[in-house]
Amino acid sequence: MSQEKNIGPEDHIWKTRMKTLMKRKKNMEIAQTIDDSLHQYYVVERGEEVPNWRYIKDADWWIEYLKGLGIDPDNP
Repeated sequence: MSQEKNIGPEDHIWKTRMKTLMKRKKNMEIAQTIDDSLHQYYVVERGEEVPNWRYIKDADWWIEYLKGLGIDPDNP
């Protein structure tokens, strides 16, 4: 005998949960790519520490970071 495919509220909930999990997975992959790129640029290529930008609430953190490196923040 063949089994009928589960179509109904449970199927919709499963699809919604899978869609959410796939979005989370993609976001984690993007975050890892960004972290790897920042590590390559700062640590490997320049020998500097990666700025802790994720946990900084101050909007002017980048200006202070550049000043700390001795770089003029007004000169791009």
